[in-house]
Amino acid sequence: MKKILLLLLLASYVSINGCICCKQWLSYQGKKPADPTAKWMWDKNCRPAPKLLPPKCTMACNPPHVVVPPPPPPPVFPNCATKTYPCGSCGTVELQKCMPNQVQTNADFEYTIKVTNLSDATITDVVVTDMLGENLQYKSSTPPANIEGSKLTWIYASLGPKEYQLIKVVGVATASGIVKNCADVTYKTPVCAQTLSVQPVIVITKTAPAEVSICDTINVEYKIQNTGTGPANNVRITDTLPAGLVTAQGSSRIEIPVGTLPAGAARMATVTLKAQNPGTFTGKAVATADGNINIESLTVTTAVRKPVLAISTTGPQTSYIDREVTYDIAVTNNGDWPVFNTMIENPVPAGLKFVRASQDGALINNKVMWQVAKLNPGAVAKASVTFMTDGLSSVVDTANTSGNCCDSATSSIKTEIVGVPAVLLETIDLVDPVKIGQETTYKIVVTNQGSAIATNVAVKAILEPQMEYVSNAGATQGTFADGTITFAPLSKLDPKTRAIWEVTVRAKAVGDVRFKAVMRTDQLTRDVEHTESTNFYHE
Repeated sequence: MKKILLLLLLASYVSINGCICCKQWLSYQGKKPADPTAKWMWDKNCRPAPKLLPPKCTMACNPPHVVVPPPPPPPVFPNCATKTYPCGSCGTVELQKCMPNQVQTNADFEYTIKVTNLSDATITDVVVTDMLGENLQYKSSTPPANIEGSKLTWIYASLGPKEYQLIKVVGVATASGIVKNCADVTYKTPVCAQTLSVQPVIVITKTAPAEVSICDTINVEYKIQNTGTGPANNVRITDTLPAGLVTAQGSSRIEIPVGTLPAGAARMATVTLKAQNPGTFTGKAVATADGNINIESLTVTTAVRKPVLAISTTGPQTSYIDREVTYDIAVTNNGDWPVFNTMIENPVPAGLKFVRASQDGALINNKVMWQVAKLNPGAVAKASVTFMTDGLSSVVDTANTSGNCCDSATSSIKTEIVGVPAVLLETIDLVDPVKIGQETTYKIVVTNQGSAIATNVAVKAILEPQMEYVSNAGATQGTFADGTITFAPLSKLDPKTRAIWEVTVRAKAVGDVRFKAVMRTDQLTRDVEHTESTNFYHE
């Protein structure tokens, strides 16, 4: 079809002009003559004329009488060149430079340079270079160029995957003709490998009871967690215990290897401790792992308490035979922890017989016993027991107490069991009335009616003037002086026994006379006196 149209055009042109030149003929076909000297289309090295044209044409090509309109100005299209690096088929970077198809001499024009990272990896140290030709002058660029003579450079630290940079350059063609300049690019393609950076985050918690008794074990719990994004390796828990606190094996340092702790995982560990003495113990645990991980827990405090029992007994230091004696017992918790199952025991002392005990007290195996379920710090438990004395003796009452988780305590009191000296003084005249000149004897009887020995029994007799001393006799020897007979003291007078002294006198004058006996012992604070009346008469 295209060929037919071309022939029709040729025939029309020849019918008007008579001939056509070779150059014009071939230009219609987008070709050039093989021989530039060929003038006519049928010349050698030009296409032969079709048969429908005259065999020879003498007319000049485009004769003067033919007005040929001037061709329109060629359109201006960008004149772009593109190159990929390092090769066209495996390019990593594409460099494209575009210039106008034609520019006006001495007028500003713009051209572009575009550098593109075609790869999926970042490239670094990208340097774009543009060499100015002799007839090209640099005016400006976006971004500004580094200028070294006729060399322009732009430097980019890196280009990300598929990223590009566009450079706009304004230049001036300083002379007519071909304006040529060349661009180039260099870069570095690093050898890259990637890994996932993860961060373990360790959290350690230590828990222990706030307070325990000295007899209790202390269960300490450790919880270690990894709340981070990756595993923690060579994880270890350590805890240096304060003085006075040890493990069940007697160690003062705890070390727990955990190993690898994955992200999101947790581990628990329990250690049993024992306090060697009461007090307040504080400490913290430490978790370590690879990567200089060193994390401390919060400080944990445990108060170790101890109950302390104290006992006291009160009672008489002296008691009398055949009388009741009562002892009061007080047990106090002087510690800072309750005593459970407190026991109070009071064995029956030798020489005493059990009579009764205060509420809840019971006699078991010759021991009086009480039990207190719980005795709080500062509290006092009271008890009392009553015994009957069984003879003269020195008795010791001992009470003791014990309870859970505390030391026992003992209290003693000594009581002297003594008798009651009840000394009776009697005086009797054997003859009454007594005739003047005759004699009568007075008998002095001292009787210990009590239960205690009477010691240093001293007796004396006092005569009135109507009496004439004759003699004395009795338990001890007597001496007469100034109307008084003084007997030597009797060292002791046992209970239920008596001592007798006699004094003989002669009646000297008539009258109602009195014979007085006076007695004192170590057990008496005042003299005991007794008088006997006798009638002296005269016939």
